[in-house]
Amino acid sequence: MIKTKKTTIQDLANYANVSIGTVDRVIHNRGKVSPAKQKKVEEAIKNLNFNPNLLARTLALGKHFVVCSLFPRASDPNSYWSLPKRGVEEAVGSYRDFGLVCHSMEYSLFDESSFIESAEAIIEMNPDGVVLAPLFEKESRSFIKKLDDKKIPYVFVDAIIPNQRNLSYIGPDLKGSGHVAGRLMSSILNNSDNILILNFVKGLENSHINMIEKGFREFFKASKEMGDVKINSVTIPSIEEADITRELTKYYIKNSDIQGVFVTNSRAHIIAKYHAQHELPIKLIGFDMLQANILEMKKGNIDFLISQRPISQGTMAIKTLFDFFVQKKSPTKIQHVPLDIIIKENIDYYIKFQESVANDKDATP
Repeated sequence: MIKTKKTTIQDLANYANVSIGTVDRVIHNRGKVSPAKQKKVEEAIKNLNFNPNLLARTLALGKHFVVCSLFPRASDPNSYWSLPKRGVEEAVGSYRDFGLVCHSMEYSLFDESSFIESAEAIIEMNPDGVVLAPLFEKESRSFIKKLDDKKIPYVFVDAIIPNQRNLSYIGPDLKGSGHVAGRLMSSILNNSDNILILNFVKGLENSHINMIEKGFREFFKASKEMGDVKINSVTIPSIEEADITRELTKYYIKNSDIQGVFVTNSRAHIIAKYHAQHELPIKLIGFDMLQANILEMKKGNIDFLISQRPISQGTMAIKTLFDFFVQKKSPTKIQHVPLDIIIKENIDYYIKFQESVANDKDATP
């Protein structure tokens, strides 16, 4: 079967004897075009049977789109922040033929200066768009102002700073995820039990994790059945297992009456191993289907995992920017991802589901 050559915008311009810019203005209904030229372009579209698909809109105009992502540095290939990055890479791969490229920038979760350095590098690149995880609020606000000044669109993932000009936020309902964790914890504890919230972050007031903790506490405050529960929190400015183990030991020596622990990030596996090693029958809830979390859940050391679909967050962010660039779509300001409740009995289903999604993407031409 012989494939016919697709009509391009250049073909339309040649047929109508007008510029490519005039054709683009007619197709997208923007800018001033004389009635005579408008008619010529419309006739060309009709006579050449032109279908203004995405490829024609980008490649025929010779347009390329440069996007920068700015995420925390993944501590290892299987850690949480490798997943949104993977989603970005998968989406960029799908759109590469349409002129989209992405530069991945990173920063340390415990070093604000690394965020500033990477943010400055992005400003120097002057990209068409940015995907940002704004975990350092003060530094993110400064970066966002520069993006706004340069009229560079940006999308938040995983965390949100309210009242900004971001195209969209893609991620969990932060306070809502805390509510979900609270409800799950209430289902496995008594109303007089003691709960520990563990945060691994530098500066809780400078973090989206604060919103998650607020949601968790709000659930118990509003719950009549669990009104006597005592909730304490500990913030450890590290994600290193040795540091966490040391601080947890100090806390448990002074507080031996903890019945439940809520870990507000993806490091529940570290706490699970500690509890197992010390034979502590403490209920445990955390976030995300990392390999280490999956292993500890299968051993029975984690009761619930709340999955925030981090790969989808990255994929959706790139799609949002691409649709904005090419199709001129104004995205929904808030795009919440579903929160999946993972237990030992359904974890294999979710693992197979993730694998099937990945295989479908690999098979997409």
